[in-house]
Amino acid sequence: MADLLSHGAAAVLVKAGTRWRMVPVFVAGTLAPDMLSRAPAIGLGLVHRHVTELPPIMSYGWDPVHQPVGMVILAYFLCMLFAADVRRSVFWNLLGGMALHLLVDMLQDHHGVGYLLAYPFSNFIFEFGWVGSEDSVYVAPVLAALAGWVVWKRGAKHNTAA
Repeated sequence: MADLLSHGAAAVLVKAGTRWRMVPVFVAGTLAPDMLSRAPAIGLGLVHRHVTELPPIMSYGWDPVHQPVGMVILAYFLCMLFAADVRRSVFWNLLGGMALHLLVDMLQDHHGVGYLLAYPFSNFIFEFGWVGSEDSVYVAPVLAALAGWVVWKRGAKHNTAA
């Protein structure tokens, strides 16, 4: 949960430096890789362990959604859920959020697992490894407080301008 909070807060902070358009879409882009790859894998892993045996593809088949090529495909399909006149903007905001997600993840050390940045074209694994993956528990509250302050300040600025 702390990891999702840190991704969402980082997205708000990045968007604060822009014209503040499509913030919810950008934030959704930062959450989508974990929500659409990790959550199903965890849920199906629990079913596999406690209910019935499942083929490995059921648990691991979601991993490409957490890789760059899968993110592009995911952003494309998700933007098709929006009206045609905003699809391009939605696509780029989703993809930008997903890229930020990947960048934040690559800062972490996953004990040698890393990320397949060129999958399915290469098995090269990379990560910066500057912070422990468990450190999001400590970083998330700080990022969330800072993002909340930014949203509050933008809201206060918007309300006084009206």
